[in-house]
Amino acid sequence: MRIHRGLPHFPPGQRRIVTTGTFDGVHLGHRALLDWMVQKAREEESETVVLTFDPHPRQVLFGDASGLELIQSMGQRAACLAQTGLDHLVIQPFDRAFSRLKPEEFVRDVLVEGLGTTTIVVGHDHRFGAGREGDVELLRACGETFGFNVQHIPAHIEGELTVSSTKVRQRLRDGDLTAAHALLGRRHAWRGEVVAGDGRGRTLGFRTANLAATEPHQLLPAEGVYAAKVALVSDEERSENNAPAPQTWGGMVNIGPRPTFDSPTGKPTVEVHLFTAESPNLYGTELEVVFVERMRDIQKFDGPQALIGQLKSDAENAQRILGQEGSHGLR
Repeated sequence: MRIHRGLPHFPPGQRRIVTTGTFDGVHLGHRALLDWMVQKAREEESETVVLTFDPHPRQVLFGDASGLELIQSMGQRAACLAQTGLDHLVIQPFDRAFSRLKPEEFVRDVLVEGLGTTTIVVGHDHRFGAGREGDVELLRACGETFGFNVQHIPAHIEGELTVSSTKVRQRLRDGDLTAAHALLGRRHAWRGEVVAGDGRGRTLGFRTANLAATEPHQLLPAEGVYAAKVALVSDEERSENNAPAPQTWGGMVNIGPRPTFDSPTGKPTVEVHLFTAESPNLYGTELEVVFVERMRDIQKFDGPQALIGQLKSDAENAQRILGQEGSHGLR
């Protein structure tokens, strides 16, 4: 899949099957639409194109009042889209001027002249243009004018539940990883940069990497302690080239305050303890945390020794869940 940063960098071409949207989470509903596109393109010898936007339109239009929560960073979204067999991803910079495009202008300037659309594929709730005034019926009318087809894909049902990004977010807020997995078709993953902490984990015998979110609006699962798989995000992936298989560890993750030492209402943190005998220098690197199972709530302990005992139990439980054996700490 080729990634293009904006319409001016997208090459001209013919026979393009196009869809547009945020595609946050690239869940099973998205996959049903994208799979249809890829199969249709093979039959017609066409190219497939996804047009998405960065920053998120709500962030531009509403700023801090947007309440924006994203399942994925743009890098994660691009990586998931690449796995579908798409030919092109166009990441269009979104600003106030772009937001003011009327639906008819969006069709003419973006879909027809910018992308060379011959078929536009839309989901069951697709809206577009200024004020989200455009809908499927307007697209069909424009298709007659400009000579493109409109393919409407119905909602995807999984376990008698319509799959949507909103439903995935709610399952993650609840800490229900199993339900989120069922809607996503894979385990939820979150990315953060390793930053300096207070070093307390080292004194407890459980050295941790402290993470700051790569995407400030990315949603974390509910507070708690999790078994997880942790991968190092390579420089090659950051530069959007073909990346080698990432270095991966098993681990356990604490999301939330540290009430044994800090105020129970203190700022939530994300701390990752890796199950490896090595001691890699991770400061400044980006890690992807794949959440496997939520093991327990955040608790306050009577003191360091009680906490250490619980951490040892957590490590054993996490390694059992992950099917791993090895050291309980970075040494």
